[in-house]
Amino acid sequence: MQKILTSFGMFLVLGVSFSPLLANWFWDDPFIVIGSSWFVPALFASIALLILPLILSNVFGLGTVKVGQPAVGLITSIRQTGTVINNKPEVKLELMVTRQDHDKYPAELRMIVPVANLPQFQPGSVIPLLVSEKNPSKIGFDAKGHMNQNDLQSLFNEQLVKQGLHPELANIAESGEKGLAKVLDVVPLGTAVSGKVQLQLTLAVTKPNGETFKVTVQKELLAANLARVQQGQIINVIYSPQDPAKLAIALPATEQEIRQTFGT
Repeated sequence: MQKILTSFGMFLVLGVSFSPLLANWFWDDPFIVIGSSWFVPALFASIALLILPLILSNVFGLGTVKVGQPAVGLITSIRQTGTVINNKPEVKLELMVTRQDHDKYPAELRMIVPVANLPQFQPGSVIPLLVSEKNPSKIGFDAKGHMNQNDLQSLFNEQLVKQGLHPELANIAESGEKGLAKVLDVVPLGTAVSGKVQLQLTLAVTKPNGETFKVTVQKELLAANLARVQQGQIINVIYSPQDPAKLAIALPATEQEIRQTFGT
């Protein structure tokens, strides 16, 4: 739509601009055109068609990406631009964009947000995006949320692998079987380079069919998650069907983990 309006505006500007020259060429009097009742309105209309797409792009979001590759954006900052449409403020978001098989990169997005929805667009929040295939810097808010939970988990695992998680654990988390585990023992081993706490956990895992097995594993967790893995707690795990001793702990991601994974 934006390209159509701009192209038509350029065509009209050229037509209006050259019409006095054509009048001078054929009738030796350019004022036949310049003095006509249609010349000035046509000139202003052509200029408006060149400017209008830019205004619509900033105010109404015309030209934002409607079709593209699903991605997520971690909001790093938000500010209101001062523009208000139907009592809805326009905001400028600075984001860290993460998409499948690509490195993270910063981008900006302007959008109209109802006042009631502003709490969902605060620094540290993750929002669904669509990224242009031709120009990754062009992004749009994905109101329909094309990225499902499985895709989001896959993207989350991919970023964790880039940050040092063993790929085997990521594969287990993505395709393993779910079970419940009772924490039998917790032994602190120190602090990892990443700032996470290293733990040795002894777990009694119950499979969906009711079978149980005991396993001792070493894991790195954020200090905020320590309360979730104390002795006697029941936690969700995902284990390899081929080797149940290989498992991933399925704790809900904390805000800090989300920022660390999808942020800078």
